[in-house]
Amino acid sequence: MSLTRTETIPSGSELTRPNPVAGAGESRAVMTAYAGIAASVVAVPLVLIMPIVVPGAWPALAGAFLLVCVSPGAALMCWFDTGIGALQAGLTLAVSLTATAIASAFMIWAHVWHPKLLCAFALACAVSCGVRLVRARTSAAPRNLPKNRQGLWVQLALLLVGLAAWGYGVSKIQPQSIGLYGLLASANVWFVLGLVALLAGGLLELTRRAPRGWLLGAYLVGLIVAIHGTLPILFGNVPEYAWVYKHVGIIESFVHYGRVTDPSNIYDQWPALFTTVASVSSLSHTGPLAFAAWAPMAFELGDALLLLGIFQMLSVDRRVAYLALFLYEGLIAWVGQDYLSPQAFGYLLWLAMAAILIRWLRIPQPARGQGGLLARLRAPFLGGLPTPPQATRTERRLAWALIIAIYFAIVAAHQLTPYLALASVGALVLFGLLSRGVVLLVVLIAIAGGYLGIHYDLISQQFGGLFSGGNALENASGVSVSSGGAELFTAKFVRVLAGGMWLLTVVVIARKWRKLGLVATPALLAFSPFLVIFVQSYGGEAIYRVYMFSSPWCAILLAGALMELRAPAVRWLMVTVATAATLVAGLQGLYGAVAIDAFARPELTASLWLYGHAPRGSLLILAADNFPDLEVGNYNDYNLQVMPADPMEPPAYLNEGSKQAVDQWITSLGYHSAYLVISKSMTEYTDYFGGPHGYSKLVSTIGGESGVSTVYRNADTTIYRVKINAHP
Repeated sequence: MSLTRTETIPSGSELTRPNPVAGAGESRAVMTAYAGIAASVVAVPLVLIMPIVVPGAWPALAGAFLLVCVSPGAALMCWFDTGIGALQAGLTLAVSLTATAIASAFMIWAHVWHPKLLCAFALACAVSCGVRLVRARTSAAPRNLPKNRQGLWVQLALLLVGLAAWGYGVSKIQPQSIGLYGLLASANVWFVLGLVALLAGGLLELTRRAPRGWLLGAYLVGLIVAIHGTLPILFGNVPEYAWVYKHVGIIESFVHYGRVTDPSNIYDQWPALFTTVASVSSLSHTGPLAFAAWAPMAFELGDALLLLGIFQMLSVDRRVAYLALFLYEGLIAWVGQDYLSPQAFGYLLWLAMAAILIRWLRIPQPARGQGGLLARLRAPFLGGLPTPPQATRTERRLAWALIIAIYFAIVAAHQLTPYLALASVGALVLFGLLSRGVVLLVVLIAIAGGYLGIHYDLISQQFGGLFSGGNALENASGVSVSSGGAELFTAKFVRVLAGGMWLLTVVVIARKWRKLGLVATPALLAFSPFLVIFVQSYGGEAIYRVYMFSSPWCAILLAGALMELRAPAVRWLMVTVATAATLVAGLQGLYGAVAIDAFARPELTASLWLYGHAPRGSLLILAADNFPDLEVGNYNDYNLQVMPADPMEPPAYLNEGSKQAVDQWITSLGYHSAYLVISKSMTEYTDYFGGPHGYSKLVSTIGGESGVSTVYRNADTTIYRVKINAHP
């Protein structure tokens, strides 16, 4: 297929170039075939032989990731050229993860847990890619060496200096010195200079009339690595956030038991992410704790790959696409939805769905007067709608099949993400932007409704049903700030960032009121997720998911508006201010609560010791809900409780400073002894949020009380054995 359509870049740009998918043919497909064969040939020996030779070694882990992230996707995508390199690679990744998720979930559901069966992906990939290469008319993608090397060495030096300064700065940061205002407030000048150099180098390359895509990509990768690699390095590869350890425990249970062990656990009933990671862990003989800390970086790199392809389809100016990504990395940094979690997995797959919709299922603006009343009503909103890339019937059928498969994986991975995706697809269908959109929407609703119907009893029993009421303002309020000081300081940054993003995006859309079609697709995708908050608060987190789904489309609209500024001096001043301010606010949101969200190695060591030494059936008590726990496969063998004294987790009726009250509460659980955990992160949590009640007194007095003995202690954690009389 060859597309020759040429478009003109919006005013404020000095360059005209072909549509980004104009070169779609077979060159990228051929390269995908080569990559698929290489990945499959390397992966199988690594996962079958390396664990026997060196158990737990990283080559086996690398082989497992190649097998589940490349081989199945390459087997399919080698037959289709998307026209954009980033999109080709991103869809290969997403299709691979979809195939792995569905296959591994069915193994769990069927009680046939044999992850080595996934090696069949490598065989299928080798056959498919081999046939594709035999039929190829070209041997490989053409290599266009950059002819203009002006300023190249300066740019490369700035990239290396930025990475080196960041790395040196990280090495000089002492985790224990990070205060309640976060990492930025405690960082050294080298760390800050490294981030500044990476951002400045990327923006400097953007000022060129024909920026080098590979160099912009290198700066973006460097910035993502610096943002999301800092905490794993600082805290010794220990995952951030207490709740991520629950996910690790589910993964470990699938690895060890090969089936659902707790039907009442909502994670077990939406297992696609957990079974996917369990497959990686089983194939490599490496526990998920070995790589979970790097999940945010991995997800952000995958998201960026897909978004680069999407942004290039939505804008004919390469600079707009890359500027949107620079903005996006700042906008999204703080929301904290990219850790090892179903929502991060579902979000990546949703971006793949969106890419497929935009690439193959968009339709042009209908002719004037065509259609019924609905078509005439929406016609003013589609003025100036650009002609989408051409797509063959085979490509549209492929698009349908991929969307259905990807959506099923999303539905099986997370409870809320499918409905955010439905809202977005529904908005595009309502305005007539998708080919056979109504039929597609009905199919997606049937998939989501069918899966929900099977599991509705669990939802209704544990969460009270589907609806949180129609109060959108209450559902959008998020998690309330319980104290002032550092917490309020960080909260103000992210609230201004989120409000500013949406307000400025509305202004950009309003400026296009005569030809709203120019911004129709990203505008609908940016604001359709808000429909969810009329139905659900999702425990106060729905607004954060709405923000996550909205931010990429706001980023591309804002980037386009910035690049339309005619005066170069004003344009680049505004670009610099916008990207720098966005990054600072996003990083404060991300790093502001590091003191309570991140854990040092001794706390994880203490938790693993507890699960390794406490008898099965023991009562485990946390003085505050901020500790790595539930990270073992047999977590169901223990009764883990958090003292009900935390104002962040109502009802908070217990005073931890009262020994009598604590004893009575433990006895009410039916136990006469318990393991009580107190740690540094709990103390930081109490200082940050102002609770739990009586925590300080408990810490200072518990060691000297009768019936209490210390069974484990390290630099950050103390574990007590508490014995209680039957009738205190």
